[in-house]
Amino acid sequence: MTALAQGGAGLALVMGFGLLRVRQLGAAAILLAVQSAAIALAAMALHRPMLALPPLVLGGGVWIVHHRMTAHEVRTAPVNGAAAGILIATALAVLCQSQGALALPLAIILMAILLAAIRPHPLMHLIALVAIQNGITLAGCPSSPDALVSIAGFVLPLPLAAGLMILAPSPVSSPAYDGHRRLAVLDTAKSWLARPSPAMTRRTSGRTAHAPWFGWIQFALSIAMFAGALTVPLDPLGSIFTPLIAIDGVLRAWSGRERTASGPSRRGAALLGLGCMLLAVATPNPIVAWLAVTGAIATALLPILERHPDRAVLAFCAAGLSLFGLVTIPAAPSIIGYMSLFAGYAMIAAVVPNLAVVLVILILRLANQAPWPPAAGALAIGIAVVALLACAFLLMGQTRRHRATLLQLGQASIAALTIGIGQPDGRFAAVVLLILLILTRAATRITEGPAATIAMAGLGGIPPFGVFPGLVLVVLSLSGHDPWLLLPLGVALIPMLLAGIPSRLSDVSPRAAVLSVGWVPLVLTLLFGLFTPDALTHWLRMLTAGRP
Repeated sequence: MTALAQGGAGLALVMGFGLLRVRQLGAAAILLAVQSAAIALAAMALHRPMLALPPLVLGGGVWIVHHRMTAHEVRTAPVNGAAAGILIATALAVLCQSQGALALPLAIILMAILLAAIRPHPLMHLIALVAIQNGITLAGCPSSPDALVSIAGFVLPLPLAAGLMILAPSPVSSPAYDGHRRLAVLDTAKSWLARPSPAMTRRTSGRTAHAPWFGWIQFALSIAMFAGALTVPLDPLGSIFTPLIAIDGVLRAWSGRERTASGPSRRGAALLGLGCMLLAVATPNPIVAWLAVTGAIATALLPILERHPDRAVLAFCAAGLSLFGLVTIPAAPSIIGYMSLFAGYAMIAAVVPNLAVVLVILILRLANQAPWPPAAGALAIGIAVVALLACAFLLMGQTRRHRATLLQLGQASIAALTIGIGQPDGRFAAVVLLILLILTRAATRITEGPAATIAMAGLGGIPPFGVFPGLVLVVLSLSGHDPWLLLPLGVALIPMLLAGIPSRLSDVSPRAAVLSVGWVPLVLTLLFGLFTPDALTHWLRMLTAGRP
């Protein structure tokens, strides 16, 4: 790194400290602009002009959002005061110095995440995301230029910025605005997208009921996506998992086709999220997959930003952390890059559980492309064990309403645990478990009838339907390489199996029991888990053998 680039990186780090201390939003926007200009200067000094564009554009774009949201100077106070944040940031900066060339980018990113944690104002959250993007740009400068990294830098803060722009269609005129009030999210969008009309809606008990054909349109488009997943040529992993994710989307659309409370905006967001998940699974490019995952996060969280603003901020910060890992691993594989990737994906899965399986598939792709360092495998195992035990603990005290989500997260953690051992038979067991998990989760979308009860039992690991054959392969793989992992696995499987046991059997008509669409994925799990042809098994083993 040249002296000019080092000077720009150092100035960006100083601006990071300033953002933790400043109270006025206008001053914070100025500091961010200076930091962005310093990062752009470093990128130009390292002959990466394309990477200099996102900091400049986004740093200036914050000014637009700032003037859009506030007509007067607004002061914000850090949670627990600025001194605590400065002390934590200093400790992080000192610890990062052991990372060599990644020291300054990592310190800037960690300070930005700390800024998002201690500042409750929405604009400070946006500033934190832009600062994370600045750190990612600085980390990507020493490596070869990549247009996708530049595009990813643009994309990271854009969903939250768009939400804030919709939030505040006119500047806030009250100078007494204290920065802690939650803004009404998507009011403008809802008034246009979900406005009832006499031809399409009717009033029932004070609630707007939309026409049921919206649900049938969503179902038809989901079928079209499934057909596309079957016909578009993909790589081997994509050809396996893309149609399965599409099946899950079809079952979700089928189960909600007659919900008149879901308007066209919500159904459109669901279809867009399904498309993003299909793209993430289908593409072998990790940056394109990251862009698709970020789009899925936006479609899942922006409609509920009003009620859960912290979830969106956490998910986008986690997306930035995982992007830092994706940028640094190809250039110079290091433990900090793998840790950022795994930790970011784990946080995204915790906030948006429907993406858990997709993220594990992305980790499987990474493990199958090249061997991991031993420390990276240990990190993956550690994070997977913590996630698995956390799901098991929550299942012991959680209401049965959330058990499907927790069981899905638990089974995805088991697949990630098996990938972490770094062995071909572990990856083979993970592929089988993920296939069975996707099909079983799709069956649980149907919430009535005996098929739903059996699907929930299969999700918990109770044979013969569901994920049980995959769990057997996991146990065999762990016992052959890391038998000590059978202890946390066995401890976690007990509450998961108990959660799958139905509390009571529902009373349904014989016709509804026989004709339930939930039997389709359940029968597929039974056929694949117990009657897989030898040729298919051999092909899956060759697929997961990895590259030396």
